[in-house]
Parts: sequence; structure tokens; C-alpha cells
Amino acid sequence: MTAAPDFAIDHDAFALTRVPAPITRLILRETHLLKLTKAFKESLAHSPDQAAEPLVIDLSAIETSGKWVDFPALISLLKNYQLQPIAVYGGSAKQREQAVLAQLPVIEPRESPVLPVTRAVAASTPEPIVETKAEPKVEAAPPPAPVSDKTLKAPMVIRQPVRSGAELYARDADLIIISSVGSGARVVADGSIYVHGALKGTAAAGVTGMPEARIFCESFEPQIIAINGIYLDGEQLSKHPAWGKRALIELDAANQISVRTFPIIGKGQAD
Repeated sequence: MTAAPDFAIDHDAFALTRVPAPITRLILRETHLLKLTKAFKESLAHSPDQAAEPLVIDLSAIETSGKWVDFPALISLLKNYQLQPIAVYGGSAKQREQAVLAQLPVIEPRESPVLPVTRAVAASTPEPIVETKAEPKVEAAPPPAPVSDKTLKAPMVIRQPVRSGAELYARDADLIIISSVGSGARVVADGSIYVHGALKGTAAAGVTGMPEARIFCESFEPQIIAINGIYLDGEQLSKHPAWGKRALIELDAANQISVRTFPIIGKGQAD
């Protein structure tokens, strides 16, 4: 793939452009967090001492794809590389809604940068000055604050294995999988996730703002795990003492991911 002259990085999963303007633009081409994590590791060096760089996430390349974007996890990933998302540009109505839920402002594409013709005519033809009384300004009421308490629907129940490449999203609901989640699969829920089998893919719970969400699995072997936008990737997880065991994943008091193992009930042991 050949990079355009103003591209600093042009990857299959994303493009990072640095144009003369002081804002960097991230053109998102892929939404799978595992693929993005690998792409950033391949393309960007980790520079913890570098000052945070403001960035706009451009969704134009995926706005007709129907893809779901885990903005809290994406923001967390970008911050690891000293990239600070400040807004989202383009995207479908659903993707823009997801950005707003993650508290990212949305920049609407402008239809035309050309000023109206009437304004140009007015500039060339002077008009008589008419004194008018300035009317008092009326302040608009601020929009209501978003309600964090989310009312969940009935859980989404999946009875078959979730195979590699599959993506499931339980909107406003818990997700119950009465089987396993294969490597390369992605399961996402606004509520909690329960996997009654091995969890080998990516799981993200509480994605629209629910820090109380939890993830349960019978065998803890994920590639990426995330709760409320806080995530750990496979390199950190594969060395965890809970690897391969029955586990409960939740956020602790410090807002960090905690993985707790517990024995299987029915063998003379209690939780």
C-alpha cells in the first residue's frame, strides 16, 4: 500500500495523517480492538515521555460498513501512544451515537465551504445604516445531563459456539453464551457477559458506561478483556495466574481490572 504525501502512517487497519494544521487525523479502517492493538504495536513506538497529541477520529472509511466501535477501549488504546482523541468526524448515525455516549464531540461534515452569494452581494452594495435597539439575549437551557443508570432489557442468549471472526453486541442487555467464544471472535455488551465455556476471543462489557458490569467465564483464555473502557490485552493476560481457570472479571476500587478465580461448585467446595 502506497502512502499519500501527507500520511505519517498508512496501515490496513488505520491511517494517521499529520497535515500542516495542528490537529492529527486518525482515519479508522478497522474496529476490531485486537487487530487495532496489533496494528499500533507494529506502526507506533511507545513514547511515555512525549506530550499528548490532540487527535480527531475520522470514521468516513467505515460509515457504511455497519461496524460497531468500542470508543472507550479505543480511547484507552490511543492514550497508550500519547494520542488524545478530542472529537469524531463523519460516521453513521449509530457510530456517532456511540461516540457521544463515550463523551466525544461529533464534527458534522460541512456541505459546502463556500459563503452564501447574498453575503458577497451585500458586501459590494453599501446599505443605509439603520439604528436598531439591541434585544436582550435569551440564554438557552443547557441539555439534560446523561443518565448513567441504564435499564437493561432481557439478556441476549446465544446457545451455539461463537466462532472466529464473529461479532455479537448485546445492546442495553446482558449477554449469555451457553458455549465457548473462539479465538478471533468478539463479544460485546452494554451489561455483563457470561460465558459458560472457554473465553478465547475478545470480550467487552459495560461499553456504554457501566463500571459495575462483570465478565464471567469457565476458562479464562481471552485475547482482550475490557470493562467500561478499561482493558488488558493478551500479553498481560496470558501470564495472569487465572489463565485457563474459572474466573470473574470486574473493576476494583481503583478502577482497574481485577480477575478472581473460584472453584467449580459441586466438588465439595464453596465460593
